[in-house]
Amino acid sequence: MSSLIWIPLIWLAVAGLLLAIELAQPSFDGLIFAALGALLVSILTAITPMPLILQMIFFLLITVLGTLWLTRWSSRRNPSPGGLRQRDEIAEVLTPMAAGGEGRVRWHGQSWAASSLDLETILKEGDQVLVMGRDGTQLQVLSLPQQSTQPRRRTQGKIKSR
Repeated sequence: MSSLIWIPLIWLAVAGLLLAIELAQPSFDGLIFAALGALLVSILTAITPMPLILQMIFFLLITVLGTLWLTRWSSRRNPSPGGLRQRDEIAEVLTPMAAGGEGRVRWHGQSWAASSLDLETILKEGDQVLVMGRDGTQLQVLSLPQQSTQPRRRTQGKIKSR
Protein backbone atom coordinates (compact mmCIF):
# COMPACT_ATOMS: atom_id res chain seq x y z
CA MET A 1 0.00 0.00 0.00
CA SER A 2 2.85 2.39 0.75
CA SER A 3 4.17 2.04 -2.84
CA LEU A 4 0.88 3.53 -4.09
CA ILE A 5 1.67 6.74 -2.21
CA TRP A 6 5.07 7.07 -3.85
CA ILE A 7 3.87 6.75 -7.48
CA PRO A 8 2.09 10.15 -7.60
CA LEU A 9 5.06 11.74 -5.81
CA ILE A 10 7.48 10.28 -8.35
CA TRP A 11 5.40 11.69 -11.22
CA LEU A 12 5.23 15.03 -9.40
CA ALA A 13 9.02 15.03 -9.04
CA VAL A 14 9.38 14.22 -12.76
CA ALA A 15 7.03 17.12 -13.58
CA GLY A 16 9.05 19.47 -11.38
CA LEU A 17 12.34 18.35 -12.92
CA LEU A 18 11.03 18.78 -16.48
CA LEU A 19 9.63 22.20 -15.62
CA ALA A 20 12.96 23.26 -14.10
CA ILE A 21 14.79 22.16 -17.27
CA GLU A 22 12.24 24.03 -19.41
CA LEU A 23 12.74 27.19 -17.39
CA ALA A 24 16.52 26.89 -17.51
CA GLN A 25 16.61 26.14 -21.25
CA PRO A 26 13.56 27.77 -22.90
CA SER A 27 14.54 26.41 -26.33
CA PHE A 28 13.19 22.96 -25.34
CA ASP A 29 9.59 23.80 -26.25
CA GLY A 30 8.25 20.27 -25.82
CA LEU A 31 9.30 19.93 -22.19
CA ILE A 32 6.46 22.10 -20.93
CA PHE A 33 3.99 19.54 -22.27
CA ALA A 34 6.04 16.69 -20.82
CA ALA A 35 5.91 18.47 -17.43
CA LEU A 36 2.17 18.99 -17.83
CA GLY A 37 1.75 15.31 -18.76
CA ALA A 38 3.71 14.18 -15.71
CA LEU A 39 1.64 16.50 -13.49
CA LEU A 40 -1.65 15.13 -14.89
CA VAL A 41 -0.46 11.53 -14.46
CA SER A 42 0.55 12.40 -10.90
CA ILE A 43 -2.97 13.67 -10.21
CA LEU A 44 -4.59 10.64 -11.89
CA THR A 45 -2.45 8.16 -9.95
CA ALA A 46 -3.25 9.99 -6.71
CA ILE A 47 -6.98 9.66 -7.42
CA THR A 48 -7.01 6.10 -8.71
CA PRO A 49 -4.40 3.34 -8.98
CA MET A 50 -3.30 2.72 -12.58
CA PRO A 51 -0.99 0.15 -14.18
CA LEU A 52 2.42 1.52 -15.14
CA ILE A 53 1.80 0.95 -18.87
CA LEU A 54 -1.36 3.10 -18.72
CA GLN A 55 0.56 5.82 -16.86
CA MET A 56 3.23 5.83 -19.58
CA ILE A 57 0.61 5.93 -22.35
CA PHE A 58 -1.11 8.96 -20.78
CA PHE A 59 2.24 10.70 -20.27
CA LEU A 60 3.39 10.08 -23.86
CA LEU A 61 -0.01 10.97 -25.32
CA ILE A 62 -0.16 14.34 -23.54
CA THR A 63 3.47 15.10 -24.43
CA VAL A 64 3.15 14.22 -28.12
CA LEU A 65 -0.25 15.86 -28.66
CA GLY A 66 0.84 19.02 -26.83
CA THR A 67 4.05 19.26 -28.84
CA LEU A 68 2.19 18.72 -32.13
CA TRP A 69 -0.34 21.38 -31.18
CA LEU A 70 2.47 23.81 -30.28
CA THR A 71 4.19 23.15 -33.62
CA ARG A 72 0.99 23.86 -35.59
CA TRP A 73 0.18 26.94 -33.53
CA SER A 74 3.71 28.28 -33.89
CA SER A 75 3.80 27.76 -37.66
CA ARG A 76 0.52 29.67 -38.09
CA ARG A 77 1.68 32.45 -35.80
CA ASN A 78 5.10 32.84 -37.48
CA PRO A 79 4.64 32.10 -41.20
CA SER A 80 7.73 31.19 -43.15
CA PRO A 81 9.15 33.95 -45.34
CA GLY A 82 8.19 33.79 -48.96
CA GLY A 83 5.30 34.54 -51.27
CA LEU A 84 3.42 37.63 -50.14
CA ARG A 85 5.92 38.44 -47.41
CA GLN A 86 8.82 38.60 -49.84
CA ARG A 87 6.90 40.80 -52.29
CA ASP A 88 6.56 43.37 -49.50
CA GLU A 89 10.34 43.52 -49.28
CA ILE A 90 10.95 44.34 -52.95
CA ALA A 91 11.89 47.91 -53.91
CA GLU A 92 12.58 49.62 -57.24
CA VAL A 93 15.80 51.54 -57.86
CA LEU A 94 15.12 55.24 -58.65
CA THR A 95 18.70 56.46 -59.04
CA PRO A 96 21.65 54.38 -60.25
CA MET A 97 23.87 52.98 -57.48
CA ALA A 98 27.49 51.96 -57.76
CA ALA A 99 28.44 48.57 -56.33
CA GLY A 100 28.30 49.07 -52.56
CA GLY A 101 27.16 52.67 -53.14
CA GLU A 102 24.16 54.76 -52.22
CA GLY A 103 21.11 55.99 -54.09
CA ARG A 104 17.31 56.10 -53.85
CA VAL A 105 14.66 53.39 -54.13
CA ARG A 106 10.85 53.33 -54.15
CA TRP A 107 9.55 51.09 -51.36
CA HIS A 108 5.90 50.89 -50.30
CA GLY A 109 5.13 53.83 -52.59
CA GLN A 110 7.70 56.19 -51.05
CA SER A 111 11.18 57.26 -52.00
CA TRP A 112 13.88 56.09 -49.58
CA ALA A 113 17.62 56.62 -49.32
CA ALA A 114 19.32 53.28 -49.82
CA SER A 115 22.73 51.69 -49.65
CA SER A 116 23.62 48.65 -51.72
CA LEU A 117 24.98 45.66 -49.83
CA ASP A 118 26.08 44.07 -53.11
CA LEU A 119 29.75 44.90 -53.66
CA GLU A 120 29.85 43.48 -57.21
CA THR A 121 26.67 44.65 -58.96
CA ILE A 122 25.90 48.12 -60.26
CA LEU A 123 22.21 48.88 -59.83
CA LYS A 124 20.45 50.70 -62.66
CA GLU A 125 17.26 52.74 -62.56
CA GLY A 126 14.26 50.39 -62.65
CA ASP A 127 16.11 47.37 -61.20
CA GLN A 128 14.32 45.37 -58.51
CA VAL A 129 16.13 45.03 -55.16
CA LEU A 130 15.42 43.16 -51.96
CA VAL A 131 15.17 45.27 -48.80
CA MET A 132 17.35 43.49 -46.23
CA GLY A 133 17.07 45.98 -43.39
CA ARG A 134 17.04 49.59 -42.27
CA ASP A 135 19.63 51.83 -40.70
CA GLY A 136 17.65 54.83 -39.46
CA THR A 137 16.00 56.27 -42.57
CA GLN A 138 18.28 54.46 -44.99
CA LEU A 139 17.34 51.07 -46.42
CA GLN A 140 19.92 48.37 -46.96
CA VAL A 141 19.24 46.65 -50.26
CA LEU A 142 20.57 43.67 -52.17
CA SER A 143 20.24 43.16 -55.91
CA LEU A 144 17.92 40.43 -57.12
CA PRO A 145 19.10 38.02 -59.81
CA GLN A 146 18.19 39.70 -63.10
CA GLN A 147 16.23 37.76 -65.71
CA SER A 148 18.47 38.39 -68.68
CA THR A 149 17.02 38.00 -72.17
CA GLN A 150 20.47 37.48 -73.63
CA PRO A 151 21.68 33.89 -74.04
CA ARG A 152 24.58 32.88 -71.83
CA ARG A 153 27.64 30.87 -72.78
CA ARG A 154 30.19 29.12 -70.61
CA THR A 155 33.84 30.20 -70.93
CA GLN A 156 36.62 28.88 -68.76
CA GLY A 157 34.33 27.79 -65.93
CA LYS A 158 32.50 31.14 -65.76
CA ILE A 159 29.17 32.10 -67.26
CA LYS A 160 29.20 35.25 -69.37
CA SER A 161 26.52 37.07 -71.34
CA ARG A 162 27.03 37.44 -75.09
